[in-house]
Amino acid sequence: MSCYDNKNLELISLIWLDNMADATQENREIQDKLRSAVNYLRTFDNCQTCEHYIRNIINDKQDKLILIVSGKLGQEIIEKIHHLKQIISIFVFCIDKDRNELWANNYKKIRGVIVTLNDLLKQIDLDRKSDEQKLNESINIFKNKDEIFPLLLQIDSSPIDKRSLLKICFKEYEGNLNEFESIRDFEHLYSSSNALDWFFNETFLYRLLIKALHVFNIEIIFLLRFFLQDIEQQLKNCLSSSEIVYRGQLMTNDQIEFLNNSIYEKNLRFNSFIIANQNKEQVLKSLLNTSNTNGLNRVLFEIDSNQIGKKHKEFIIFPITTCFHITSIELDKQIRIVKIKVFNTYKLNEKKTKNSFQLAHLLRHIGRLDQSEKLFYLLLDQYPSLNFQSYDGLGRIAQDKGLYELSLNFYMKSFEIVPFEHRAHCLNNIGCAYDYLENYEDALQYYAEALTLMTTDPDQAMCLSNMGITYAKNEQYQQALQCFQQSLSIRERKLSENHVDIGISYTNLGVIWSTMGELDHALEHFNLALKSFSVNDFEIFRAIVYQNMAKIFQEKTQFDRALTFYQDAEKLFQQHRSIDHPNLIYIQQQIQQLKQQQ
Repeated sequence: MSCYDNKNLELISLIWLDNMADATQENREIQDKLRSAVNYLRTFDNCQTCEHYIRNIINDKQDKLILIVSGKLGQEIIEKIHHLKQIISIFVFCIDKDRNELWANNYKKIRGVIVTLNDLLKQIDLDRKSDEQKLNESINIFKNKDEIFPLLLQIDSSPIDKRSLLKICFKEYEGNLNEFESIRDFEHLYSSSNALDWFFNETFLYRLLIKALHVFNIEIIFLLRFFLQDIEQQLKNCLSSSEIVYRGQLMTNDQIEFLNNSIYEKNLRFNSFIIANQNKEQVLKSLLNTSNTNGLNRVLFEIDSNQIGKKHKEFIIFPITTCFHITSIELDKQIRIVKIKVFNTYKLNEKKTKNSFQLAHLLRHIGRLDQSEKLFYLLLDQYPSLNFQSYDGLGRIAQDKGLYELSLNFYMKSFEIVPFEHRAHCLNNIGCAYDYLENYEDALQYYAEALTLMTTDPDQAMCLSNMGITYAKNEQYQQALQCFQQSLSIRERKLSENHVDIGISYTNLGVIWSTMGELDHALEHFNLALKSFSVNDFEIFRAIVYQNMAKIFQEKTQFDRALTFYQDAEKLFQQHRSIDHPNLIYIQQQIQQLKQQQ
């Protein structure tokens, strides 16, 4: 049984449904043997709880199931769950083979009716390897808007990471003797020079990495960054390929639509390593022979290696930082042929120049709040002497989620242990929390104290901006206007007109002018803000501006324009905030009201 976060850390889970699965010592011994084929095993003795688990517990699109059923319970449950996409294969493990084959032959996902344990183990192991290969090939594609992996590769690993990883692995594979032995080998024999062997031999390390990349499990990815770094370093020493190479995979209709809509995008990326083959006929044969019980699309990627791909044995493997653009998409009978050209601007630097907190803040900045939160909690354990930074990060995340009391608690924890040189920033954050809690008197008090400790222009401009926001909320508009103008004046002396902080200043001034009834003056400042934010691609700030512009057009009774701006704001907030965030809820309420007025 998996113990880490109560989730399977590999791609495939195994379920055994039999009313005697846990009833005898013999069957408990069978469970141990089954785990040698698929580590994550769940047993059920009735159809109701089994079906509930399959439908509701295994709800991650990336999790796939191999199901073992007895003859009697199999007849009862398979009709109900056979269509579910998370189920990739089914085995009927029974005594009466002939009788059960009569009904089993009606279901495509049933791979066999089996009466001996050895045959069952052999078939599950074969299917698991085949299914894993298909799942590993079915990696997703997305627009590469962030620099997560280049940053990750520049964060030095430490012995703490390996100890943390080993602790997770020993817990995850507890009772699995085969994997325990492999973990011991890793503990004593792994070196940076044999990373590719650990990857291509499909060890537990490989399976953990592939699943983590598929679902973006940031804790595991972070702990495995040494493995990613070692693979990238080894690839540097492999021969480059300039040939056209091929990979096949099954893709959903949504993925096909994404490809069609991205044909002019210049910066796409797979969410894992691209592994390809020089033999087109071999790839096509494998693609056509791949079982397709879920109605997926067969896709052949024709990849221009562009000296980026590296030769390792019979494979061509591309670094994880590889990006690509699509040059064409064609339909040839049953197969879509997607031609892509790869590029990679990232250069691996043996000297590690980044730190873990930069990654956690990047995740927060691009809207991956849950992943950022998990990483900050991990850093609490790994770097106790820097807990003030972790608490600060957790406070910012709670603030982004609209959990302002929790945010204040984290900031206060940080303040208790923060070194003097970081005290001003901590006081400023506490002021922000009080502001969100509508305790404006305390907010202004903390801002004022922070301002006396700040020694740089950017910090002073930020603090003045925050004070202006609080004055505005407290209906002290002249004081707010004065703070915002002082902040903008400082920033204009030091920053370019397209800098995000200039955009923030224009936004704040727009809000004040709007509040004071100067609507056209406010719109002028909001448009200036959008120019700054469009250059810097700060979507959450654009969302805030759109929301404020929508309010102005509501006041001007230009309801169509108001609705358009609210919808633009909603779209961006949905990408960067939780569904229960107060701003998003407010915007959706306004959209509903405006639609009712039409």
